[in-house]
Amino acid sequence: MLLKPILLTRAQIDAQTWDNQIHQSQQCVIYALSWYLDIVCEQWEALVWPSASDFSMVMPLPVRRKFGSRVLYQPLFCQYLGIFSKNNISTEQCGAFMEALAGRFAYVSCYSLNPENFTAIHSIGHRLSGFKWEVFQTHWLDLQRPYRALLAGYSKDRKLNLKRGARMHWKITRSEDLEPLIALFEENHARCIGRIKANAYPTLRRLGEKCIQNGNGRLMYARTGAYVHAGIMLVHYRGRTIYLFNAADDAGRKGNARAVMLDRYFQANAGSESVFDFESPSKQSIAGYYSVFGAVAMPVYSIRRNALPFPLRQIQQFRKWLLIKTRQYPF
Repeated sequence: MLLKPILLTRAQIDAQTWDNQIHQSQQCVIYALSWYLDIVCEQWEALVWPSASDFSMVMPLPVRRKFGSRVLYQPLFCQYLGIFSKNNISTEQCGAFMEALAGRFAYVSCYSLNPENFTAIHSIGHRLSGFKWEVFQTHWLDLQRPYRALLAGYSKDRKLNLKRGARMHWKITRSEDLEPLIALFEENHARCIGRIKANAYPTLRRLGEKCIQNGNGRLMYARTGAYVHAGIMLVHYRGRTIYLFNAADDAGRKGNARAVMLDRYFQANAGSESVFDFESPSKQSIAGYYSVFGAVAMPVYSIRRNALPFPLRQIQQFRKWLLIKTRQYPF
């Protein structure tokens, strides 16, 4: 039977039916839940199969409009999406979804597929024309082992930094207030990144509040006295915890406060059937920081496409060059 994915708008998708499919999928991750997508996406659609009302395979598609065209993009606070299925995904099925995607979107600014899609995508990538493929890595730490085994996987430097952090006697507290975390980021990190999109902080506030409200979020701060020096925001769902956001001032960085909070979380959750995703950025120095916890690199495919007609294609290429040159990054 020929696989023909069906395109649905958000209005055509029943949230409970969708979330049940994501929950039961092998690739299950919080990014793909309907309420999460509703917060981080300007709008979103989906390719589904085999029918609009009874699907067992889906592909969420964040959409925005530029130059009158529908553009597929990767939203903030959403590391990857891709294809979600209750059963193993064959190369034929993967190819059908990618061809359907190409038929719907002339321009893909960036779209990343989850690590579980990597093998199927890798086997057909050379057959899919019109896409530019890039591989980046996130890092996963398997928490099923006892803490002693996790600690043995830390690098020598990481163990030394944790000992130094312990001498700071950080007071680690949980909170539901994101404002100190956002303030730490604005004051200590934002200027090093470049221009930040106007919707970044409001989106983070809505997302953090919703995750905490739903029981999917954990916000932790490291304090000395009344002062907050570092914070981390974790989100978790069905066996996967994601290191979504973090910030620290100079004292927090020098005192290894974030490493101490992460280690405290690993101690509390060692032996559980879960994976910790560091949501590693492409910057090698930061990715290396996460790998010294003993985390394993997981490859992720990211795709781009520009099949816009002249002169829109040339305009978009120039715009992309300008954004890179002026360092106008979202976060």
